[in-house]
Amino acid sequence: MELGFFSPEISGRDVSEVFARARAYGFTEVQYDFLTSHREEMPAAFWADELQNIAAAAKEQGIRITAVNGTFNMVDSDTDRLAEYTRRFRLICEAAAYLDASVVTLCTGSKSPVGMWRYSPDTAREEVFDELLRITEKIMPYAAEYALIFGVETEASNVIFTAERCRRYLDTIGDPHLKVIMDCANLFPAGTAKRENVDQTIRGAFELLGKDVVLAHGKDVAESRPAESGGAVEAGGKVSFASPGKGIVNYELFFELLKKIHYQGGLILHGIHDLADFEPCVEIIREKLIKAGI
Repeated sequence: MELGFFSPEISGRDVSEVFARARAYGFTEVQYDFLTSHREEMPAAFWADELQNIAAAAKEQGIRITAVNGTFNMVDSDTDRLAEYTRRFRLICEAAAYLDASVVTLCTGSKSPVGMWRYSPDTAREEVFDELLRITEKIMPYAAEYALIFGVETEASNVIFTAERCRRYLDTIGDPHLKVIMDCANLFPAGTAKRENVDQTIRGAFELLGKDVVLAHGKDVAESRPAESGGAVEAGGKVSFASPGKGIVNYELFFELLKKIHYQGGLILHGIHDLADFEPCVEIIREKLIKAGI
């Protein structure tokens, strides 16, 4: 299994330096975010030479662009902003196709006025789920047009905050171009990240979603503290993450289940915010992959 990185987590003066540093860590795949080259996730436009530079830098270092971030707030209460970012999403799809990426990632959104990754109790309302369905149906034709897969994952602060909700979302949309990014760290709504819950939660997610996994994330979550207990609503959606291999995710079980579903993709390490963690995290995960025989 190839190891990949999330591009904003490696800094550099330009995209060439980012890819060179990533290759030095041993990464051969990337989930690319245009923050790396454009200083914003969803640029309003692209110049041809910008995409050529990204593709050339990746090729020079032997790094494959596996996925591209297309994350905007899909249930944004600001209708004008929602319309603009829906327009920009099509440009992201076009750029992803140019870069030969197969997956574009989604954010199922939040009703928080602070941002799409922040908790709001309104996000769990049934009518908000319906809003998500409407915008998803609007963007799904782009997947077929550009031969892409749209990847969704659970996220404690978003509309899709459990594996059960994710299954319902996939089944309701019913489009083969909508698949799952399996991120075990994101399977735990606030207050539920307990060691005794880990294996059951991961197994349950694979039972519900395993047949639709298109990309795997190597992210980790810290064990919930007592003050965080009470579930997603009472805890305000707060979850504490950890660098890969340094939290409570059972990677041995994760890799066993990926083998069981015959997953053929790479593992994107995600959630490394301390530069000093890159080398040890890569080593920890690589050792676990070798032990797992993948």
